[in-house]
Amino acid sequence: MSIAVIGIGKTAETYAVRYAMAGHDVFIAPKGGENAGLDKRLAIYDNIVVCSIEDAAAVADLIIISSSPKDVREIAYWLGDVRGKVIIDATANVHTGADEQVNTLGAIKAITGSQHVVKVFSTRGYERLLKPLFQKEKIQLVLAGDSKKAKEITKILTKDLGINDFVDLGPDEAIPLFDELTKCWRNLALKNGAEKVNWLIG
Repeated sequence: MSIAVIGIGKTAETYAVRYAMAGHDVFIAPKGGENAGLDKRLAIYDNIVVCSIEDAAAVADLIIISSSPKDVREIAYWLGDVRGKVIIDATANVHTGADEQVNTLGAIKAITGSQHVVKVFSTRGYERLLKPLFQKEKIQLVLAGDSKKAKEITKILTKDLGINDFVDLGPDEAIPLFDELTKCWRNLALKNGAEKVNWLIG
């Protein structure tokens, strides 16, 4: 597949590298065109192209948004006409007291018009992308959203990242529960220490 990865930072870069290694064509689009911030090691992959958000969204079969929640609305406007495309909302669901609380999935759907949007459990541990473990227990990928198509495609692609077990929290109405689960998981990780908790995707 052709996959657009929208965002900047280690998480977006890790998505790009892992999917490129799995044989997909990846178009990584840093928010604001901040190419200088990208890891230079991305250049060794012939199937990773750095481009604008508009160009990435235009050529991709699937779009992954991996950014902070506050940037989602701006990114969604830059995507252009993606009404028929699947969008994975992999935004980091972590807010500080100063951040506006953003329903990222709702914003993406409202701005793009795409009905094929799925939210995935998104935390900060890019270094654990292929080791989804909590102590000795295997962690399942958690998803939420109305679109069955988006969920099935996400499951298929996530297997390229080494994850084979999934928990479907339900439709869009489950997003508040999803957000609470993310906060609980983050608090658990902080209390147990980074060396004891291997994060999920994102």
